Amino acid sequence: MAQAWTVPGLRGTARFRDAAGRIILTRWAEMMSYRDGTMAGEDIEELHAMRVSSRRLRAAMDAFAAAFPPKSFNRYLRRVKEITDTLGEARDLDVAIEALTGLLGDVRPDERAGIEGLVARYRQNRGEEDARIAAVFARLEEDDFERRFTRYIERHTGVGLRSLHPRAPKDER
Repeated sequence: MAQAWTVPGLRGTARFRDAAGRIILTRWAEMMSYRDGTMAGEDIEELHAMRVSSRRLRAAMDAFAAAFPPKSFNRYLRRVKEITDTLGEARDLDVAIEALTGLLGDVRPDERAGIEGLVARYRQNRGEEDARIAAVFARLEEDDFERRFTRYIERHTGVGLRSLHPRAPKDER
């Protein structure tokens, strides 16, 4: 599993809003660091790491929702949930394909065709999920979501992504 990034400047004495900004922006940067690898589709672990990171971001947003105006915050939370859900569909297929492919060497010949057919169908479905993932990221770009989201968090917490400058752990990336 992807190691969670350390949140820069987070102290036990931090104000609620300051902690909210630091944690949410760090989790956003962490999640987006896997975007290129996820879009390339060459390593299922990139998608897995992005999904795990998106779940961390969602959890942070849920935990710190009180730091933000509910109506506007919920719009951002819905978009993050859309990312997580889309990644989850693809990840579920990756896990199923990997598990079923691993079984092929151990099944009887009369069962092999059925499993191979199921793997082929899951691979086709997985290709469709790639298109959904690409569409989600295209909408994020079209809507200038990252800039709007990070500015929104900064406006309500006083913590900016540029000044925070979160980074991946040294042994990752």
